[in-house]
Amino acid sequence: MRWRQMLILLGLLLTALVLSGCTDDGGNSSLDLFGAEPTQLDSTSAESVSTTFLDAWRDQDYETMYSLITPNARDAFSLDEFISIYQSVDETLGLNELAWEIAAGPLVQGNSATVDYIVTFDTDLLGVFRDPNPDIEPMAERTMWLVATSNEGWRVAWSRTDIFSGWTNESRLRVERVMPTRGNIYDRNGKILVDQNGVSIGIYLIENNIPNTSQCVIELARILRKEEDDIQAIFDRYLSDTRFLVGEISQETANAENGILSSVCNYEPRPRDTRQYYDRVAPHIIGYIGQIPADQQANYRLQGYPDDALVGLAGVEQAFEAELRGTIGIRLYIESNTGIPIRTVAQRAPQSGNSLYLTIDRDLQLGVQAVLAEAYDYAQPTWAPTSPGAAAVVMNVNTGEILAIASYPDFDPSVFNPDTAVLNPAQEIQRFRDDPRRPLVNRATEGTYPLGSVFKVFSMIAGLDSGVWSANRTNVCTGTWDGTQYNDVVRTDWLPQGHGLLDMKGGLVNSCNPYFWQMSVALNNADPFLLPNYAVRMGFGQAPPFQGISTDQGLIPNPDWKQRQPEGSLWGQGDASNLVIGQGEMGVNPLQVVRATAVVANNGTLYEPLIVREVGFIGDEPEITYQPVGEDLGLRPDVLDLTREAMCEVTTRGTANFMYQGWYEHNAFQIIVCGKTGTAQSGGINPHAWFNAFAPAENPEIAVAVVVERSCEGSEVASPIVYRIMELYFPQLRQDYGWPTLWQTGCAEIGPD
Repeated sequence: MRWRQMLILLGLLLTALVLSGCTDDGGNSSLDLFGAEPTQLDSTSAESVSTTFLDAWRDQDYETMYSLITPNARDAFSLDEFISIYQSVDETLGLNELAWEIAAGPLVQGNSATVDYIVTFDTDLLGVFRDPNPDIEPMAERTMWLVATSNEGWRVAWSRTDIFSGWTNESRLRVERVMPTRGNIYDRNGKILVDQNGVSIGIYLIENNIPNTSQCVIELARILRKEEDDIQAIFDRYLSDTRFLVGEISQETANAENGILSSVCNYEPRPRDTRQYYDRVAPHIIGYIGQIPADQQANYRLQGYPDDALVGLAGVEQAFEAELRGTIGIRLYIESNTGIPIRTVAQRAPQSGNSLYLTIDRDLQLGVQAVLAEAYDYAQPTWAPTSPGAAAVVMNVNTGEILAIASYPDFDPSVFNPDTAVLNPAQEIQRFRDDPRRPLVNRATEGTYPLGSVFKVFSMIAGLDSGVWSANRTNVCTGTWDGTQYNDVVRTDWLPQGHGLLDMKGGLVNSCNPYFWQMSVALNNADPFLLPNYAVRMGFGQAPPFQGISTDQGLIPNPDWKQRQPEGSLWGQGDASNLVIGQGEMGVNPLQVVRATAVVANNGTLYEPLIVREVGFIGDEPEITYQPVGEDLGLRPDVLDLTREAMCEVTTRGTANFMYQGWYEHNAFQIIVCGKTGTAQSGGINPHAWFNAFAPAENPEIAVAVVVERSCEGSEVASPIVYRIMELYFPQLRQDYGWPTLWQTGCAEIGPD
């Protein structure tokens, strides 16, 4: 038995001896303390009061608790103050549940009694903890003192120490939060993408010290994967004798490019320890970290974050915040009003975050980003000045893994981190937000565009798989199509003289609009929902599940959608004619297109796009492994076979052949690229250029989707970008074919769709 309990028992014995010698006038022995009845002051009644008080705490019934405290305590704390103290603790802890158990007692000594007890708290802040915790404080005690009152019997002599032992009016409750080391991010081959303890090399310049400014701009554009005009714009912000930061690169890149940067730019390298984003790789997908937004402070505080913590604000940095963050260290303690620690109530040590292993290939990703930047630089004389941006996605057709995904223009994610080397980060972030080219928007997942003739691939599948149309059905494809007999209008093809007699395969290879318009009549008459439903089945019109990364669902119009519009008009043949060739009100994004293209390539499986493959500590077995998730759409194999054949002939004899013939000869026909050109009206002068593709023709490995906003025909602009991406993926291909010369002279007035 503990010493304090022994003293109390001794005191009770002495009290009993004293009382045994006291008699009233009638000679009867009795107990009369402060007017309370004897039955009110025994251990049973003390236990009843203490357990009622603790039950009320468990139920957050603070008024009942207040009614059970002594008059002196009620004089010291009003009901509102009493409730406020408890509610403040609840809010600090994020209290979910509370449980209690009696450790010893009650022990009665005259007009007082004691109960030793333990409280278990279930909280958002620290999880489940006990106070006191015998494992941490084996000798600690939590004691409730009860006092006999004249009219109310036992009452709790309450103070803040009844919430946490050691907490008094002369001390305060404190929470200390310690952020753990954030996890790294790696590519599919274990190459670093984001390094928590990385080193970035700042490229600092003074224009007056540069031997050849124009050549320096060219080299910087190549190294930083930006347009030359964008580099020149940075130069233009500063006086010629001012030292300025033009960008940051990895130590690896600095080592490789040191000779050029030194001789051509006379640069000053400045290393900086930081959470390093390797050479600005995939910023729209990886995202960035920054300070907690003001409107989210309360929510993060409940999760244990200190107010000055840095958190993921976009991309996988945000979607996998919990995994990258690790376990936040928390210490709940009591300190004196002068700041001296008194007692630690509960604590949790910080635990480093897990690392992420993505599906992307770093070299391929950086190559794709460079290809987009080079394309815009080369096409400055023609389409580039009118084009706000572009996007490209590369997917493994047999797993759904994203190997590369780029949105152009991009941005520097490091400016969102308070430790950025940028002189005025707020101004730079605002520049991103104000830029009409919208560099912060992930065009690959959130941009929505009409798909143009690329959609004919999926219209072909719908027509043949449903049985409404047959592969050998022919149509004379002239330059016009008279839709008036079907309550539509007269429509014209991209080729005024037409393509002649075509079957289904020829219709796709030559991208003959009249052939597809005629098919749309049959589809619409059979069921106006038939083509829209097939499109949704192949992943359009719904936001692709992308492991928490934001995606747009786009739009596939159908009769129900049409009726919901403000004008409330009915679906007609004109709507069906627009949809079958990917025009009108439809909207899709490149991620949806590459998924649907993979369906054609892999013989009918629609995969969920996969970007994070594993979560775990370096060198350990992964804690989480994400497996490919695919759904067999049940499409007819013969339909998919014919569609693949047609797509392969698009580049060998169809609308993209004039771009691919020289490239094939340059690469000795080692890889046949199967694709479809698309030119979609943008609501402006210049259309959106599309090209989707898979390769090789036999046993396809990858699918690619590219869109270039407000540029030229898909065959002229998007298809060359795709063959440059193919060069990056297939090592046997030569990478020196270059860009089309027409980008220097101008797009064709009427080009292949």
